[in-house]
Amino acid sequence: MKSFFLSASVLLGATVAAAAADLPSRAAPVLPLPAAPAVSWSGWYLGAHGAWISDQGAAERTGVLGVAPAALPARAGLRASGLGGGAQVGYLWQFGDVVAGLEADLSALDVGQGRSSVGVAGPFALRTDLSSQLRWFGTLKGRVGLVLPSLVPLVEQSLVYVTGGLASAQIEHQGAITVTPPGVGPALSRTAWTSGFVLGAGAEHRLTPNLSLTSETLYYKLADETLTLARAGDQASYRFKNDGWISRLGLNVRF
Repeated sequence: MKSFFLSASVLLGATVAAAAADLPSRAAPVLPLPAAPAVSWSGWYLGAHGAWISDQGAAERTGVLGVAPAALPARAGLRASGLGGGAQVGYLWQFGDVVAGLEADLSALDVGQGRSSVGVAGPFALRTDLSSQLRWFGTLKGRVGLVLPSLVPLVEQSLVYVTGGLASAQIEHQGAITVTPPGVGPALSRTAWTSGFVLGAGAEHRLTPNLSLTSETLYYKLADETLTLARAGDQASYRFKNDGWISRLGLNVRF
């Protein structure tokens, strides 16, 4: 009896194995890998920058009283350029491939120029000194741009944008007229914050999800300021103009 059951078990096992061999084989299902998260430009950022500025300043005479006009310069070119640096903070919103945002920045500078000229009024020699010194420069501006594939090596994405807004700068304007003899004359110095506007364009390159390299060039135009140099009944007025270009290269950290 035992041999009968043993034989039946062997026969049943062989039958099941043969039936399984005849079934079509199925490979194990392959699960799709999760997609890499898209790079987002939305959010806050904080950064630092270096700046180069080219100021096309000038002082133009607007009026003379009691002094021969020929004794004073009609115009003094005060062009100057130099380096500086500062910080920026901003926020961006992304809508598909379009990115818009707001940014505030401040740069410390020491860019200026002075001019001197000598004229003659009767028995007197008049030396006129005019100067302009730009010390701080800040902007509050909006920007809008497009996200593009990497434009430079080792960069995930690039953002190309146009920008514009308000500008404010601290500028020291000086004017002095020295009369010889007797060696005295009117002088005036004024340091104040002057407002204006900026327009420009730039690009930002995503180095990592949290770091980006930014560069931009802006044209700025600041409000004119007039200094009136007066002594006794004599006076001369000069209008100072400041406009030019500022370029910045910086690094932003995103949160």
